[in-house]
Amino acid sequence: IHFKLVHVIPSIKVSSFSTEDVQIRLMDGGSSCAGRVEIYYNGTWGTVCDDSWGSIESNVVCKQLGCGSAVHTTSAATCGRASAPVWLDDVRCSGKESALWECPSSPWGQHDCYHKEDVSIVCEEHKMLRLANGLHSCEGRVEVFYNGTWGTVCSDSMGIDEAEVICKQLDCGKSLEVEYDGKFDEGSGPIWLDDMECNSNESFLWQCSSRPWGEHNCVHSEDVGVMCSGRQELRLVGGSSICSGRVEILSNNTWGTVCDDSWDIREASVVCRQLDCGPAVRAVGQAGFGKGAGQIWLDELHCRGSESFLWDCVSSSAGQSDCLHKEDAGVVCSEL
Repeated sequence: IHFKLVHVIPSIKVSSFSTEDVQIRLMDGGSSCAGRVEIYYNGTWGTVCDDSWGSIESNVVCKQLGCGSAVHTTSAATCGRASAPVWLDDVRCSGKESALWECPSSPWGQHDCYHKEDVSIVCEEHKMLRLANGLHSCEGRVEVFYNGTWGTVCSDSMGIDEAEVICKQLDCGKSLEVEYDGKFDEGSGPIWLDDMECNSNESFLWQCSSRPWGEHNCVHSEDVGVMCSGRQELRLVGGSSICSGRVEILSNNTWGTVCDDSWDIREASVVCRQLDCGPAVRAVGQAGFGKGAGQIWLDELHCRGSESFLWDCVSSSAGQSDCLHKEDAGVVCSEL
């Protein structure tokens, strides 16, 4: 007697479950439209194995979540490994399904996978916001991630209300300034947003009115920049009071110094004003208050003397210096 073993992959229909029984989400990808694919089944969230997974399956998930089409599929647990059950394996969709569990697959919970094979995807409606090319993460050229690509925002119609939304979304405090003059250099790639109009109450920049994504009449010389109040810190170290000493700046959670190249009373005046220490008495160079440590954050500073913040002054790119700590700059202010 001979037996022929046949492996049958059943088609699992969503009609077998209520929406409370089975749910889907994307985790740890930065938004609800990107991340590790997770399914809620039998009272527990679990993952999906990347065996047989491709763009068709990703499109079904993105469509199901209202996130547009898929722009990227990743494996090898790009968005981290879960510790929950692996619910689905060998998923094969036609692309016409309205829910992932309508696609044929191995039976629920049956698999030959490890969590290092958890599938992750990025959908076109996945959006992120950042400030680029600034001294720290709370200032810089405004950039938006959309449709799988980082792009910029045109300065047309950009004002303090729009900047407020950006700073709030990034948890960077209040907006200080909108930069129209290329202070943070030109970006590249698409110009995603133009003619932005916010009322400052929005939680996300893309909740504001604008032209459709990717439609604009701008060039990259019009890329807008924003300076926010958060995480900008300045201090004086090694002096006789908090109003004299070596100039240090906190950037990327690290304290660093300022080089004395081009350092004079105008730069010192800005520091003293920013710290509410009265007028500057003297600009000090050559590590007059001792050598600092770590990064030399600013070099070749050129201030008018009227700026409110040291980082409003023209300088070399943040963190790019040809100096040694024996050239650390300092100041003496009048409020000692």
